[in-house]
Amino acid sequence: MLSSLQEQLNSLASQVQYSSNQEQTNLPSPMTMIAATRPRDHIPNTNPNTNPNTIPIISHSYTESTTDDQSSTPKSSRTTASQHFYGPTCPDYALNVGQLKLRRNSCPGPPLQQKQLQLASIHEDDASDEADQNDGQNTQFSVSPRTIDKGDPAMLLTFRSIMGLQETTQLLYIYQEVVGELHPVVDIDALIMQTRSWYAEAGAGIWDVLASSTGAATYELLLILNLCLAIALRADGNPSSSNTETLLRDSFQDAVNAKLAAPANSIQHATIIFLKGWYDFFQEMPRSAWRMCGIAGRMLMELGLHNAEVFRHTVKTEAQRTEACTLISSIVILDRQWSYATGLPTHFQDKSFSSMSTSSVKNPYLKAMLSFILISDRFSEPISNAAKGEGYNDENSFELMSFQIEQWRKKAVGDYTVANCQTWHTDPSTRPPTWTILLNLRAESVRSQILKPFFFSELDIEITKNHVRSATDRVYDIIHVLHTLDATTDIYRKQHPYYQHILACTAGLAFLLIAFIKQNRATMLPSLTPDLIESLGGSFSMCVTLTTKYTHRSRSARRLAKRLIEMRRNLLSLGILNPASPGSHEGLDNVTESIRRASLAQPVGDFQPYTEYSPPFNNGVIPGGFVGGTVISDTDMQMGWEDSLRLQWPIGDVNHMFSESIF
Repeated sequence: MLSSLQEQLNSLASQVQYSSNQEQTNLPSPMTMIAATRPRDHIPNTNPNTNPNTIPIISHSYTESTTDDQSSTPKSSRTTASQHFYGPTCPDYALNVGQLKLRRNSCPGPPLQQKQLQLASIHEDDASDEADQNDGQNTQFSVSPRTIDKGDPAMLLTFRSIMGLQETTQLLYIYQEVVGELHPVVDIDALIMQTRSWYAEAGAGIWDVLASSTGAATYELLLILNLCLAIALRADGNPSSSNTETLLRDSFQDAVNAKLAAPANSIQHATIIFLKGWYDFFQEMPRSAWRMCGIAGRMLMELGLHNAEVFRHTVKTEAQRTEACTLISSIVILDRQWSYATGLPTHFQDKSFSSMSTSSVKNPYLKAMLSFILISDRFSEPISNAAKGEGYNDENSFELMSFQIEQWRKKAVGDYTVANCQTWHTDPSTRPPTWTILLNLRAESVRSQILKPFFFSELDIEITKNHVRSATDRVYDIIHVLHTLDATTDIYRKQHPYYQHILACTAGLAFLLIAFIKQNRATMLPSLTPDLIESLGGSFSMCVTLTTKYTHRSRSARRLAKRLIEMRRNLLSLGILNPASPGSHEGLDNVTESIRRASLAQPVGDFQPYTEYSPPFNNGVIPGGFVGGTVISDTDMQMGWEDSLRLQWPIGDVNHMFSESIF
């Protein structure tokens, strides 16, 4: 009897075990889902033993090894095998060419061609490297760079536990609005489809399966998704989402840091670093964004995509070319923009990526900005000369540059203008596409930049006087469009870092203009017509409104607000701003004035030396007061506007500092 009972128990146990195994086997594979929604083209590898004159090429980043998924562990995401670029000065290049010649001599065949010599740059024997890494008998090898790029894929799934599918989808659309429409480096439709699949398949045990079998492509796709969500949360600026952003950032930060340290393995790898730059940009960390942009571009160079021959050999299809050229274009453009915004040199020159074909760039914004790069370098010469204290009175050159900017604007945006922005509120259909608004404002901003050299120099006052009206009109027009954009749409709020930079650049011209009027008040004040005074006062009021509205979320807005306090004091003293008018004091009452930085030059004439600190401004006519005391503004030491606008430029290589293009 006992024997019979034991047999029944054993039979029941085996049935339960079989049922459990069968259930687990039938779970859908995450890699199967990804393959279904994100098809990849495969580039066949060439066997060097078949033809001695054929260059063995490691498969491109678009390919995926099937064994990669099988060998991954829950805490490891293996990097796909990828090409590594070697220039002619690298020992590996000479070794590759020598090896190719030896193989050619062992078999009959034609001499090596130039194309084959160039393709030797991407020859790499990954198989032997992997064998060395896995050889347990020799422990003296240093850790392979491939082991650096490891993380916990399960952490990248945190987004599902802190937000629902609907919120995630909405955030991806916000990302597309603020970044993707201008720089489409992510296929947002495919990403949304894959995200829905991740949510839909979240059955019992599926996330454990995903975490244990995630391959490199999925791992990178999850990282891209997390970064897009973080950018969107930052752009949306909803205070209630701050905890969500913190949890999300904590979930992917280590993985991104690992990607930064790992060798480049794919275009998606470079895209991740590029998106990290965007996230830093929306966090108002422009120097970090500039650095990430440079790293992303260098990773593409590691893959050999700066070399035209290598590019043609490895990027086969039109879709791949479009993807690669879009990323390269975005990196080159933002390298210029973020370099200009930080005053740091560019990472890449015009010919750094000679492989890129502009015909493969389809996005109209990217095409317009690439064409602008071709003419932008010449705009830096006037401001460079003025920064060295040289006079600037070349009216013909100024008119030519203004003409070139207008021609570029017309070609870039066609009939779309911002001249009738006052109708956007009453008739939203008159508002042009967002990217055309940004390009129009960039053109206006560059026009304001080429006006600044006239006000930098004090050598020819009469010539500068001739540009007072045009500078006043330019300042008013730009700030008026920005003010209208913020009042009638959510574009300014969501894309605040873009437009805050334009506002700050325009305010810089306004500061120079007011400084010139104050320095020459005896002759300038009587010549200021009522419309000029009204424009200057109106520009200031709108600038204050725009700036103070975002001081709670923007460091750059807070910095500008502190500078506006001193500007207001001077506008009041010159009689340009009416103390009783709305906007003459609103918004700045609770802003602490910035610290003035001592001038490097000795004060001359009527200018009095500055004390170390500026006391809080107090005027009996204006209600309210300022917070007592002064503080150092956020990350940068603030300076008095009048002192900073003379010729107190950083000591250094001024020629190089102003060699970047104007954006």
